[in-house]
Amino acid sequence: MAPHINDYILVLCPGRACTSHINDDTMGSKEKSVYLKVFIDKKKKKVMFAETEEDLVEILFSFFMLPLGTIARLSSSHSDLQVGSLTCLYESILNLDDKHFTNSYCKDILVNPVNASASVFQKLKVNLDDRNPFGATVGDSEGIAVLVKNKSSFIVTDDLNILPVLPNTSIILLNSLGLGDIDLLDERTMRLGIAEFLNLLKWSLVTNNSLTNLVYGGTKLCSCSCLCSLCIANSTLHNSTLILNDSCQRHTIKLLVQKSKLIVLCAEVENFFVELLFSFLTIPLSTVKRLTMDNSSPLAINNLFGSITRLGDGEYLKSEDVKTMLLSPKVAPNYQRVTELLPIYDPRVCSGHFLKKHATFIVSDDLKVTVSPSTSIISVLNTIGIPDVEVVEVSIGKQEALAILKASLTSTSVLTDCLIAFTRKQKAEPSS
Repeated sequence: MAPHINDYILVLCPGRACTSHINDDTMGSKEKSVYLKVFIDKKKKKVMFAETEEDLVEILFSFFMLPLGTIARLSSSHSDLQVGSLTCLYESILNLDDKHFTNSYCKDILVNPVNASASVFQKLKVNLDDRNPFGATVGDSEGIAVLVKNKSSFIVTDDLNILPVLPNTSIILLNSLGLGDIDLLDERTMRLGIAEFLNLLKWSLVTNNSLTNLVYGGTKLCSCSCLCSLCIANSTLHNSTLILNDSCQRHTIKLLVQKSKLIVLCAEVENFFVELLFSFLTIPLSTVKRLTMDNSSPLAINNLFGSITRLGDGEYLKSEDVKTMLLSPKVAPNYQRVTELLPIYDPRVCSGHFLKKHATFIVSDDLKVTVSPSTSIISVLNTIGIPDVEVVEVSIGKQEALAILKASLTSTSVLTDCLIAFTRKQKAEPSS
């Protein structure tokens, strides 16, 4: 009887009042909250829309200025939510011995990512980036909008389209939803603090009905197929114009693949690949969306991203600089250029490394990173010849890097979802 593989591997509407912010100190809580009025179709168990004011919309928009590492850290500490494979990647850094980093500062700024927009978060009603920023100043912004113009009212749809309230907004909205009378909907006011916003962010990344999932505790999964295996890699391949000139040096990694299921069990990689993965945690969410945007995807986070452009064009944002900050936030200047595979750095940024050189690592399908033993596990398994397992070499360039970055937000089988597709593609290409 052949050994089992596991034996070898251990690895809003006009005329309706909406109170969007209350000082929670009067309610026995130190955590500030904002309030959202949702309108629910009880028969369908679906949020049809919500109404709110500028302070909540600003917090939604602040999602895009959060580094991915901050999203992973907050999700673990506030809501027990796993954000794709970012959670495992982040925990890998926590567990990786300090001796593998160039210095202690390198590990610290990955565990506690530096946010180039930290001073803005300090002025919002709910600050999602709760670490003390480097050099940030905190202004007294009570009652003053930071990103959008003061005293603006908005409609938020279930899939996170943000619409300014205008005289005809209600009629247009009701018609688009197939509703004849708003009074037939159940009205509920929700209090949103950090945990609720993080849940909303999580659902926006993987569904097109984020408000419904927030209200019903995550029972309404997206009906689309946008998160199926291989889709992330293919959509990134076809939609990103930033990979057309893939002139950077390519590197090779080894994948251990279970042939019958076409899944990646793990990868054996050198420093370059781990540096790439660790760089993900320094990138603001908006930069990830800009680099990997798939216009065909109905995910709510894409609608929220598009709302920034529409409101900016309609002059609802405070300035063009605010629009630029939301759509194209910068990686904090504290970070050196650790990879050439992602166009995320200012050209003036010097090269550097998070890790010491000359190490080999094992990366699992969900991006858990561990140090490889002195003897190559993959080489040993390949030599033994385990049934149903093969070692596959994959070349990593900008296309693959962008696909892995995109998949890390939503998938817990990143290497399978991305690299199996690229393996097939590379095998099909004639050798030069």
